[in-house]
Amino acid sequence: MIVAYKFKLKPNSSQKAIMVNWLNMLRSHYNFCLRDRIETYEQVTIPKLGNYCDLKTKAESCPLTCSVSKNSQLGKPFKGNKKPSAYEMQSSELPSLKKSRPWYKQIHSTVLQQNLRRLDTAFKNFFDGKGYPKFKTKQRFKSFNYSPNQVKLKGNKIYLPSIGWMRFFQSRKIPEGFSLRSVTVRQKADGWYVSIQIEDKSIPQSQPKDLEQIKSVIVCDLGIKKLLALSNGEQIKNPQFEKQLERTKTVRQRRASRKKRGSKNQKKAYQKLARLDQKIVNQRTNYQWNIAHHLTRLADIIVLEDLNIQGMSKKCKPKQDENGKYLKNNQSAKRALNRLIRDCSWGELKLKIQSVAEKFGCIVLEVNPKFTSQTCSNCGHVDSANRNKEKFVCTNCGFIADADNQASVNIGIKGLEILGISQSKLLVDNQKVTAKSEVTDLRNQDKSMTLVVEPSNPLQLSLFEWINGQVTGCSESPTIARRV
Repeated sequence: MIVAYKFKLKPNSSQKAIMVNWLNMLRSHYNFCLRDRIETYEQVTIPKLGNYCDLKTKAESCPLTCSVSKNSQLGKPFKGNKKPSAYEMQSSELPSLKKSRPWYKQIHSTVLQQNLRRLDTAFKNFFDGKGYPKFKTKQRFKSFNYSPNQVKLKGNKIYLPSIGWMRFFQSRKIPEGFSLRSVTVRQKADGWYVSIQIEDKSIPQSQPKDLEQIKSVIVCDLGIKKLLALSNGEQIKNPQFEKQLERTKTVRQRRASRKKRGSKNQKKAYQKLARLDQKIVNQRTNYQWNIAHHLTRLADIIVLEDLNIQGMSKKCKPKQDENGKYLKNNQSAKRALNRLIRDCSWGELKLKIQSVAEKFGCIVLEVNPKFTSQTCSNCGHVDSANRNKEKFVCTNCGFIADADNQASVNIGIKGLEILGISQSKLLVDNQKVTAKSEVTDLRNQDKSMTLVVEPSNPLQLSLFEWINGQVTGCSESPTIARRV
């Protein structure tokens, strides 16, 4: 079993300077090797015939026999009779790199090797169709890695080779019996963090449950006002953390822009702005982890919408008349919608749900949501007039329900047909249209199962029942806090 733990480091001033210097050198090394691999890849795809492959460098090449230039930084093209991989060729050049540039000697050798591994992974993702590798700017290169068996742990202290011992905030204890795997050091707006990946081979990885063992299925409909509308009638609120701090963020942006360019005061102002963005990310991340764990406790199968998030947040295409004059395309209204979609962070929420579901052996399925919000889950009638904002009233049979919860039921029916499971295992609770104040808020939920409940509806989670002011139906003892 593999588990990852993240802790905040407490480095001294000299250790901070070393890590910042490392990031700058590793970024230069990454971009240098990326440029070399791009030139080699272009030579393979479009060979440059003649005596030289590049008129500027005049590097000799023979495109009919080998696409690797003699003057390339990839190292020796052949090792014996076998051609090594691009990573091995670039890794063989690390000793000569340290001779020609002695300041790279202060970086640990495994860190440089992991930097090349990172580049190699970027090219593998490109060949899998995930986008061409890009050069890293200072804002996009904030971490470095150590290979296994290089880092030491002792209580709340960690030893990073070539940096030394430093303390960290031990927010939770690392279990015994685990061995250290990769260690990642990352710089954020509010400090330095270390992510430790540990493994215990004696504990087997949770296997997905067989379809015969499935007892319940929960379906999620993604939204903006209601982040999730579940098939059991539950609705999870979207706190809109970015919108809550929008005014504060605007003020800090204005203050930073009015400082003298390049001054220390401007740098401090932008650091405050970055810490505010980091706070928003931390709040959203914590909220999404709570949702992911809550869903895995509800059912064995979680069905989600397969949304084209990138297409939904695209800019509107420009419109022109016959004379070439640009017309209004409602981009100003779309801009506000794009901001709300970004604040929801549906993609990150899906990844967290899949990660937690894999840990507990649950199955996650994504279904095309086409016409699910217009289809009646009671009689199957499809009509765009069935839905009016958050209300759903079937024009055929008169079925009344909340539009989002009703859409989640239709998504679940599609998912059960794909899996071949009976619809009786789908958690369904037909409800009337719920008021805005009745939406469940999981923002303050922690390990002790603390729930914040609206006064109009004491508890809307399907795991619990509200009977005479008491909570039953759960092995844990939750704390109920009323919001007044």
